[in-house]
Amino acid sequence: MRINVRGPDRIVPAEKKITEIILGGAAVGSVVISPLIGIGAAAFLLAVGTTGFFLRQRDFSREAKRLKKRGYVALTKTKKGWIVSITKKGKRRLQQFKIRKITLPRQKTWDGKWRLFVFDVPEKFSYARNAMRDNLKRLGFYNIQRSVLAYPHACREEVGMIANYYGLDEYTTYIETSFIDIDDELHRHFRTLSSTTSS
Repeated sequence: MRINVRGPDRIVPAEKKITEIILGGAAVGSVVISPLIGIGAAAFLLAVGTTGFFLRQRDFSREAKRLKKRGYVALTKTKKGWIVSITKKGKRRLQQFKIRKITLPRQKTWDGKWRLFVFDVPEKFSYARNAMRDNLKRLGFYNIQRSVLAYPHACREEVGMIANYYGLDEYTTYIETSFIDIDDELHRHFRTLSSTTSS
């Protein structure tokens, strides 16, 4: 299977991305899928704003039916082609794709500030709390205490997305500080830090 991603100035090949393309496009707004003729094989053009994705008809049909069956999208046939609308369940699935792709920033030169992610989550949400903590540790956070993690580089947006995904935003706090009494411990853990203040 091969998809060509066409932007204003380029065509970029993408592999095995149909699900993410359909859900991602539909999340921006309803997506129109129009049939294309005369390009060698039955195909569709998936239009998302100024960007177009060429999909083979059988690939689109198979994936669209699967997504609809699972409740991720709603399909409406019109004279212009198929309109794909994402459902609440589909938005959740798209979030899963985005969460799996998150990586934390790593600056060449450290600014001397520690980023602390603190949470106080009710026990009834323990499963989501533990999953969120495990995800942050996997990404590179250091677990100072049970509900406090540290990281040396700015990552407010990334941890915000993760907390939001687990539905725990209201129980979390993001802090930036230049002083912490376990500074030596953190330096030992993040051994490769090179500070702008060092000379």
